[in-house]
Amino acid sequence: MKFYKSILNILILSFVILYPILPSYGAINSNLILYILFLFQVLGILLFKEERLDIFKKVRLLIKDKIFISLSLINIIMYFSTLVADNRRIAFTSSLRFSMYIFIYYSISYKLNGKNIFKILLNSYIFISILSSLFSIIQLLKYKFNNISLDDEHRISSFLENSNNLGAYTILSIFIVLMLLINSKKKSEKIFLSLCSVLLFSNIILSQSRNAILALLLGCILIAIVYDKRFLIVSIILPIVLLIIPQSRMRFLAILDLNQNSSRFKIWKIAELMIKDHPLFGVGNSNFATEYPVYIYHNPDLMIHGSYRALHPHNIFLKIQSELGILGSIFFLLFLGLTIFSLIAYIKNCKNNELKPILVGVTIAFISFQFMNLLDCYYDSLKAIITMFIVLSIASYCNNINKDLL
Repeated sequence: MKFYKSILNILILSFVILYPILPSYGAINSNLILYILFLFQVLGILLFKEERLDIFKKVRLLIKDKIFISLSLINIIMYFSTLVADNRRIAFTSSLRFSMYIFIYYSISYKLNGKNIFKILLNSYIFISILSSLFSIIQLLKYKFNNISLDDEHRISSFLENSNNLGAYTILSIFIVLMLLINSKKKSEKIFLSLCSVLLFSNIILSQSRNAILALLLGCILIAIVYDKRFLIVSIILPIVLLIIPQSRMRFLAILDLNQNSSRFKIWKIAELMIKDHPLFGVGNSNFATEYPVYIYHNPDLMIHGSYRALHPHNIFLKIQSELGILGSIFFLLFLGLTIFSLIAYIKNCKNNELKPILVGVTIAFISFQFMNLLDCYYDSLKAIITMFIVLSIASYCNNINKDLL
């Protein structure tokens, strides 16, 4: 049994380390580790009586876990949406994928166990985020060596496959590092975490993600409001710095450029038409892209260009309502509300001064990430959404440590 738990820990930590690095698709991808992890836990339940008894204990904890319950309700609606979807295969596989995200949350929150395992988990997560920054710098140097300038066609993606994914991934990391920096006591720790913060900041700049830049500003303001007033100075200085750096200035000013945003307005209009036609049940999970050409055919004035097919509405609320209908929107709002409520409760009830800043960082990262989804939709991005689930599971694990439930 001890050997089983050690292997389980290794599999969970391997997934946390490798999912951002491995490709999302292909023969060797992060899903491979996830499936092995799932089958290994099923095998453990079949072979070990202790694991079977532990399931009942975990169920009692999960019933009280508001984040888990709200995610499960969304997932149930996703499966029901396959009944109305034109492409039921996509609807079902997307729903199944979301179930696996919930499984990740469960595995990290409730199955990781052992001395110093949380420190290993957190350090692994931060290490990979720093590695992504170093990889971004290497990509930049390659561009410079080949006389390629950063622009809309040449953007840095690190190993996140997409520059917007890189921005979202970094937003879900940087505030945890900043909170650790604010609360660090040792000089060596402050120097190291300062360097990490600079590297993660450079990641956001190099990604040229407008949403990430806005989320960074929002997060700094939230830190100033809820934790450290000194960050008001950072919130004032940061836009100035962003305007000085050419790469970020170009993207920062583009936020107000209506010509660049016109395509997004057209996609939002298509989503609005879908919602009018399917207000109750939506078009089915992940079926926005399936229905998009039909609406373009009947509304050619909303075409962006001939071969373009929008994969999602570039807004999470439009995505949920257009694909899952009214119940989907209600459960998604429930998820947002219960998650923020739970995270704030974790902070208030935390008696461990080392865990509290991590919880504050997770809360700010979560809110900032949701803000990014107002102008895009990272719930369809494999690596970005897995990161959100991992960050939430880190907070849940902190709470379980605080309550001595593990």
